[in-house]
Amino acid sequence: MMNTEGSAFSIERQLDATRLSVVVHGDLDLATADLLRAELCDAVKQSPEVAVDFSRVTFLDSTGIRALVEGFAAAKELGHVIYVEGATGWVDRVMEVTGMRTLLARPA
Repeated sequence: MMNTEGSAFSIERQLDATRLSVVVHGDLDLATADLLRAELCDAVKQSPEVAVDFSRVTFLDSTGIRALVEGFAAAKELGHVIYVEGATGWVDRVMEVTGMRTLLARPA
């Protein structure tokens, strides 16, 4: 688990037989977006399917969206899949209005 000093933000990985889950906790903003970007870009190299669990994300701004776009681009370049699940409230609304909910929807 990665923790930023002095904040409640953290990222953890959970691996099962079919996918790697990246569980994000706390605010995703300027102070934490680069950590997420690095984690996602590494995760898509490790697994052909990466699920990003946003059920514990409490805030999301444009820098967090950029981190998601960069993770998506890294996955696409490798022919891998990345998607976000569990976003609620404000975070889900930001995902919707930015088009990220559609771009990063779980494949059918």
